[in-house]
Amino acid sequence: MQDTGLYWRPLGGNNIDQISGHCYQYTCVEQEGNKKTSIIIDLGKFDNYQAVGVDNAIAAVPDVVNLLTDKSFNLKAIFLTHSHPDHLNGLFHYLRAGYKLPTLYGGKYTKIVLDDMYDYFAIPMKNRPKFVVIKDGDVRRFGRLKIEVLSSSHTCFDAYGFLISFNKVTVYHSGDMKVDNSTFFKKPTNIKRLKQVGKKVNYVVGDFCEIDHDGIAYRECDVYKKIVDYVKHLRKKKIYMTVYPTHVEMYIVAFLAALKLKLSVAFHGDDDFYTYMRYLKKYGMDFAKLAGNRIKVFEKIPDNLNELGNRWAIIGSYRKLEEQYWVNPKEALLFVTARSRFMQLKKQADAKGVKAISVSDEPMLRGAGHAFIGDWQILQQYIKKAVYIPTHCPNFVLDSFCELGRLAGFNLINPLPHNNMLYFFGVGGYKLLEEDKAFWQVLTKDGKMVKVLQCPTAGHGTIRNTYSRRRTMQQFKIIEHKMEKKYGNC
Repeated sequence: MQDTGLYWRPLGGNNIDQISGHCYQYTCVEQEGNKKTSIIIDLGKFDNYQAVGVDNAIAAVPDVVNLLTDKSFNLKAIFLTHSHPDHLNGLFHYLRAGYKLPTLYGGKYTKIVLDDMYDYFAIPMKNRPKFVVIKDGDVRRFGRLKIEVLSSSHTCFDAYGFLISFNKVTVYHSGDMKVDNSTFFKKPTNIKRLKQVGKKVNYVVGDFCEIDHDGIAYRECDVYKKIVDYVKHLRKKKIYMTVYPTHVEMYIVAFLAALKLKLSVAFHGDDDFYTYMRYLKKYGMDFAKLAGNRIKVFEKIPDNLNELGNRWAIIGSYRKLEEQYWVNPKEALLFVTARSRFMQLKKQADAKGVKAISVSDEPMLRGAGHAFIGDWQILQQYIKKAVYIPTHCPNFVLDSFCELGRLAGFNLINPLPHNNMLYFFGVGGYKLLEEDKAFWQVLTKDGKMVKVLQCPTAGHGTIRNTYSRRRTMQQFKIIEHKMEKKYGNC
């Protein structure tokens, strides 16, 4: 890095074949003495750490050792887009390994999660980095490097994207995002601000996790309406609603649907579920207060089911339910919101003759936290001249997306980014400067870190596949066919 300007490097997030361990480096070089200023956006964990080939491994994280130890990078901050483990949990493992981290910037909800995880990992108070709470519209400056905070619609509170500006170059780093203005109790993606600055944005580092889905991402209000409609149409009185623990959006959507249907609510789940319930409480969500006197609300299923009355909804992350909860199966309805996590519960429902609706029957039930291709086409109307840099998906997804991206009018960066590729972002264009091998740092039970080459892990470890190459290509072909019919093969 010699020339004055802004440099970008993905360290996790443009992985070979898995989706996790997100982390991105931004470094600006000023003309005066080649002075550098760096920030990191997100420092998550790589989920499939069991497959990296290190004995006694307990975690794998993006390799940011040079940024933390080489003072020439002048690392000023780590900005956190949101609270999910694949964007956050790398912090704890670096702290456990003895590294000192710079000031953290993130939302109020992210801090609530972070403080709880510090206690869980037994991080001493003296080793915890300073945390600055940020909100939509905030601006932070580090010399001539400017970071503006923009709210993003996602499945948790206080999710953010960032406008990063230096030397007349502006990058919109979206974070995990969808275009949804119907979010309940959460700020939606700040489309108003993106409209204002769209002409000035040179580069978009975007969340392309669900780019193989046609249309726009499911809106929270539509998921809510879908649940209500199913219950009304099927005339059911006892509802079992599964939710994924970290996606608190669905806790709220399910509760509001029950409130609309005048079903008393009992929450019931595993330890992870109640951990996130605790976070919601600390954030200020009070389900009993929201209910008023309209329905009864129980934090756990009461010992005496009669306390729930004749019409109720059980909301949680349970894998199975005890026999007494499957009373009157003709009155019951199960919503299964994840393909694998709750299949044991679905088998139990099938055996008891309980009607079950899964995401295979109704994809909208899983909710959505990531932009579909239609979301990006909406943003494209306002950010017309930018170079688009896809992230948050395996490399093969990007390779397969090239033709569809051309049809959809995206000005995609070339070559497409893989982890540890270094790009220069200029006003007049970009340049790939380095294409080094990418590594994970693997933490072991004895507290050591082992540097390991990033390799394919599909078919190995606990998480064998997070994406299907064949399914992705099929999805792209379907969307391409629709676009060719609509716009012509231009």
